[in-house]
Amino acid sequence: KYAISLFAIILWFLISPTGVFAQSAVLSLDPASGTFNKSCDFSLSVNLDAGGVQTDGTDAIIFYDTTRLTAVSITNGTIYPDYPGNNIDPQAGKITISGLASVNTPFSGKGPLATINFKVNDAAATGATQITFDFDPNNKAKTTDSNVVERNTVVDVLNSAVNGNYTIGTGTCGATQSPSPVVTYRQIGGPGSTPSATIAPLPTKQPVLPPAGSEQFTFTVAIFGGVLTILGILGLALL
Repeated sequence: KYAISLFAIILWFLISPTGVFAQSAVLSLDPASGTFNKSCDFSLSVNLDAGGVQTDGTDAIIFYDTTRLTAVSITNGTIYPDYPGNNIDPQAGKITISGLASVNTPFSGKGPLATINFKVNDAAATGATQITFDFDPNNKAKTTDSNVVERNTVVDVLNSAVNGNYTIGTGTCGATQSPSPVVTYRQIGGPGSTPSATIAPLPTKQPVLPPAGSEQFTFTVAIFGGVLTILGILGLALL
């Protein structure tokens, strides 16, 4: 009898939609870290991993430091067809995102709940800052924090919410690159060949020397001079 009762309890936990195994949904920010500079805009994606649980809707409550950041707008995600409760409270530094599934199509996968567009304040203090979810994992009955509602129930299946840790910097908003020097490459090979990545050396201009004398002309002059010398000697002998 006790064995049958224990088996029934285990089976109930395995198949029950409200069992502990159903509480596996996760909310997170993407990117979860990074450096954002003063006076610059940036965006964060609020992602939901439903952990395979069919969900009717999700509420994400997010807080940010208003002395450093300004929440500009919220762009609806793609996992739910309806977002009736999106709101930005600039005084409290609070963002509310609410997505609802359709009557016939619950959401049970992974995807973007929404995208939040921020601007770093001009006078923001540099250094570390956090963007955090309002979520109490020890109080599943709480309805005013972030929650993920299971299909056809009121059970909150949100298991964890991963906060973002960021750094406020003083750099430029967009990376700029110096223009590269213009280099002309000589193509090696015939038409259709791939240009070589090696710069072909330019031809070296050779110095132009004055034309040298003809070897034949020099030899002729030498013979002629020798003949004149012999004739001169014979003329002296006949005198």
